[in-house]
Amino acid sequence: MALVLILSVSSATCGSRKSKEYDHADMAVPVPRFSIAVKLSEQARQRLKSIHESVLVIAYFDGDPLPGQGRYNAPFRDVFLGNDEKLVDDQNVATFDTTKISQSNWDRLANKDYFVTINVVSARKAAKNNLLWCGTPEDRLSTFEGKTTEVSCGLIDEQFDQHNPANPALKSLGSSPK
Repeated sequence: MALVLILSVSSATCGSRKSKEYDHADMAVPVPRFSIAVKLSEQARQRLKSIHESVLVIAYFDGDPLPGQGRYNAPFRDVFLGNDEKLVDDQNVATFDTTKISQSNWDRLANKDYFVTINVVSARKAAKNNLLWCGTPEDRLSTFEGKTTEVSCGLIDEQFDQHNPANPALKSLGSSPK
């Protein structure tokens, strides 16, 4: 009986914190429009096409707090504003034009030119795990605003193939495939 009570109190506490951070009514600050163009390697394009897999672009928004307004949010900066996800279109472009972020957290920012971090992954509709190894652009909003940023992606298998001359591990070791 005591165990059940502890679990109930614990989940109620966690739930209330999350509900404040992700209160949909608080998501009121529009993010300026920007797009991400995903450039797939030929091998990645063929593999995703063969299994009818999509590409998902995830944008995370965060920033640095006013004095005394921060909260430890690893792996994000101390003011987490929210995130949004978009599937790419037929041209492999994801456009973020309806995204909104937290008003209460935006009010806590020291610099309103907050950070944007982009992750590109396979959408996991046809494959259980992510298949893509992509660049991860991260910069101030002003760098993305009104622009299209290109992100290059290959298959994870391509990145760890010891016979692939594009393998970053081989380049960093100064080796070449034999």
